[in-house]
Amino acid sequence: MDKSKDILIIPRYQVALRFIEIPSTDPSEIKSMMEFQTFKESPYQKKEIITSFRNIGSYKKGFSCIMLAIAKRQHIEEIMAQNGAKPENIRLETELLYLYLLKKSIVKQDKVSLVINIRRDYLEIMIIDNIKPVFSRGLSSLEGWLEEIKRSLSSYKRDKNNKEIEKLVVMHSSNLSMEDIRFNIKTFFSIPANFYEYEENLNSLDMPLEVDLLPIEYIDKRLNKENIRQVFLTYFLLLIVMAMLASFFIFKIREKNKTILAISEKTDKIQKDADRLNLFLKKTGLLKSQKEEGERIVNILKECYELVPQDISLAGLDYGEKDILYCKGIARYMPSVFNFIKVLEKSKYFKKIEVKYATKKEIENQEFTDFSIACFTH
Repeated sequence: MDKSKDILIIPRYQVALRFIEIPSTDPSEIKSMMEFQTFKESPYQKKEIITSFRNIGSYKKGFSCIMLAIAKRQHIEEIMAQNGAKPENIRLETELLYLYLLKKSIVKQDKVSLVINIRRDYLEIMIIDNIKPVFSRGLSSLEGWLEEIKRSLSSYKRDKNNKEIEKLVVMHSSNLSMEDIRFNIKTFFSIPANFYEYEENLNSLDMPLEVDLLPIEYIDKRLNKENIRQVFLTYFLLLIVMAMLASFFIFKIREKNKTILAISEKTDKIQKDADRLNLFLKKTGLLKSQKEEGERIVNILKECYELVPQDISLAGLDYGEKDILYCKGIARYMPSVFNFIKVLEKSKYFKKIEVKYATKKEIENQEFTDFSIACFTH
């Protein structure tokens, strides 16, 4: 727990981690595809897990390499309870380590590097091909760690497409005795080992993190608190403005002996201030109206998303200007589309459902149904 930043850092061995290539570079498509991919990688139901991912980049035309993290919700909540923590973010140490290696130029673009991250109580193995991670495994203790590394390398080498390891990097914390570890590593490996001690905490670096395993309800609470804070600040500023205006009028009364010209000039200034205040109040009302409308739209989108069956993959949700929500996606079977429509018709948000199109198409020798549904909210 990094209490200075209210961030909880989860070690690699406490999550399931996959490196996946998907046929898209569009962020919205990637998000939808990863939601579908999660259910292929995990045996648990949606409500039992927390998922997050990082787009590592495109290393093949039209494809994106994704670091997908899957954690059991119960496990995350137990960790938070044990630490008595209400963090703003829950980060994955693997992502922090990977970005640290890139930032410090420890891994090179022309090498396949084996990275061994040794901590006091646990260990992580990562293989990085050029600058793309392709393998990762976490160990919950240091007992028999050399044998576990050997098993991991055997697993990595089973895939004939994987390249030979050319560089060995050993990362370790400053509070760890390294004398025996150095000897064992130099004896075990035939390639030279490069040892690096952390100069600073991984989380102290300013790095663009994307993986966040904080449960969605905690994120919603944080956003609600932020909204309340903003409203309070708005009214506080308004009160200050009103107090300043009141003080100004009192000052004007006490200055009754000034000339009519001076009074006229001050009146003009007061009118301008009043106009600004009126404009400010109108904008505040408009922002409140837009916030309420935005919350309604978010609730509609959330309702639609939660009603999506597991055998349907949404490709996009588009809320039109005429209060129509368009749902586009792919279903394995045509009846799944009509079952989805029946579920949507029972929602309190939708007055009428129309099928814009539902056509069959072939993807990788499998037949799917491509569909578009219009949901009228009024």
